[in-house]
Amino acid sequence: MFVRTPKSNFNLANFMRSHLFTALGALKVGMDILLKKENVKIDTIFGHGGLFKTQGVGQNFLAAAIQAPVSVMETAGEGGPWGMALLAAYMLRGAEGETLQDYLNNKVFGENEAITVAPDEKDVAGMEAFIERYKKGIPVEQAAGKYLD
Repeated sequence: MFVRTPKSNFNLANFMRSHLFTALGALKVGMDILLKKENVKIDTIFGHGGLFKTQGVGQNFLAAAIQAPVSVMETAGEGGPWGMALLAAYMLRGAEGETLQDYLNNKVFGENEAITVAPDEKDVAGMEAFIERYKKGIPVEQAAGKYLD
């Protein structure tokens, strides 16, 4: 659901940004718990799927959401249940004693070119401000959902 205030700077770029930020909203809320409250650290995230079809856009927003570098491979826009397939392949083909990280680094990503972006401070600030409004809007969405049945 798209909601804006009378003081919102409503233009096409901000409208599209709000949709991309919202696509990461639930992930961001959960990651904030892990990163800020439970002090989990992320070195790099590898992105894959439809969000990365347009080079750089989803990658930059994900980096801002998780405040960590995001790498995508040349095939990042292919989509599908790729992560699940990788885990299944590791379970079937991983050598005894081989860690998932070694399997991914040596057998999956080893020779592929990756582009890595670090979080941009301006995007991080924008994402943080958006998520605060996003969380305040959850009751509005819940209330609207009562009228859909």
